[in-house]
Amino acid sequence: MSNGGPQPGDTVSPEQRLDLRRILELPIDEQYKGFPRTDPPLRISDVATQQWNALEAPFSTPLMVLKNDALRHNIHVMRDYCARHGLSLAPHCKTPLSPQLAQLQLEADAWALTVANVDQARVLRRTGVARLLIANEVVDKASAHWLAEEMRRDPNLEMFCLVDSVEGARLLHEQLAAWRPRRPLPVLLELGIPGGRCGCRTVDDALHVADAVATLDTLALAGVEVYENLFPLGNVDHNITDITALMSQFRELTRRLDERGAFTSRSEILLTGGGSMWFDLVVEGLDDLHSLSKPVRKVLRAGAYLTHDAANYAEYSPLGRRNIGEGALRQGLELWARVMSTPEPGLAILDFGKRDAAHDRGFPIPFAGRIRQLFQTLSPNEYEVLHLNDPHARLRTPHPSELRVGDLVGCHISHPCTSFDNWRLVPLVNDDYTVVDAIRSFL
Repeated sequence: MSNGGPQPGDTVSPEQRLDLRRILELPIDEQYKGFPRTDPPLRISDVATQQWNALEAPFSTPLMVLKNDALRHNIHVMRDYCARHGLSLAPHCKTPLSPQLAQLQLEADAWALTVANVDQARVLRRTGVARLLIANEVVDKASAHWLAEEMRRDPNLEMFCLVDSVEGARLLHEQLAAWRPRRPLPVLLELGIPGGRCGCRTVDDALHVADAVATLDTLALAGVEVYENLFPLGNVDHNITDITALMSQFRELTRRLDERGAFTSRSEILLTGGGSMWFDLVVEGLDDLHSLSKPVRKVLRAGAYLTHDAANYAEYSPLGRRNIGEGALRQGLELWARVMSTPEPGLAILDFGKRDAAHDRGFPIPFAGRIRQLFQTLSPNEYEVLHLNDPHARLRTPHPSELRVGDLVGCHISHPCTSFDNWRLVPLVNDDYTVVDAIRSFL
């Protein structure tokens, strides 16, 4: 990241310095929406010196931007939260999947980085990430081969993945054994919920899987994992009750595993959970684990805190509106679009659509307009995105409205993960929208 060096007070060990040269040398060409085209193409490393403003030509609309101050604020809020609670942070990087942003998180004391699958792990490994948590089961031969080859190639690499069934553990073992790994792959036993995704449904089921892992010489049980963001949203009290019960099961499983000697060969027990909405409840659940046979490393895997949002994370995060008094995250992503038409009273057509905006958790939320070059706050009670087509957004406006054709409308996003899916290169901007860098995201 060309503008992402260590900040005052940050300490970066050599193993945390990622090799971003290949990314910074990428040309900015027609595959990246909104960015200026030049001949020859500029490189990503050139962006910081161009003195561009993201809301002016030569940028076009629609355009998603990442606010530099909010990004750095959020990184440090989470770093401080983890330090206060004795947590190791392994932020889930699937949201932007950007080595440039991962570098900033490592500089802010992230212990490891989390990904969802081996394809994402490959992206980060190519830049030199030394500790990765694959928060998923690995069951295909090609992925297992890659894991074995990476561990053989780099004796200092630490990688973890999940297991939740005897069949899955044995399949992973067979696939790894074919490549004769030099050391066992550390795995975490996943505890799930009925009707959820992966994960053992009961403590007894999980103990059965742990017994099977103990017989497989290519695997080593390193700890226990849970993902608590799977309960239906709506009633906060019900969510708290459900997650508290889940963490009680988590503690029971951990204690019983330890009593059975499941972690005898380990120097520490790794316990991990924490999405981006209820991680304070995970922390409370982990705090109740005492007197185990080995030191415990409590690992938080929240990822969306990096940019936050204006929907579910804003509503339910303990660093959002469900505030627990330990800091507040800021909106980091904005989607700017231009008014293309005002075909009837109370309606404006904007130039973004389904290929530009997250819409799986609601539509973008208008918050500002640049109306004849002057910024103006837009009330969500008066301005609302009603519908997205492929290239258009229909915006409800008051009647009369000051918006005219050619004016700009800024929206906060409703889901960071699926926002980055639509933008492979995002301008990093100061609060006046001066472009200070460009962030490349992958997959």
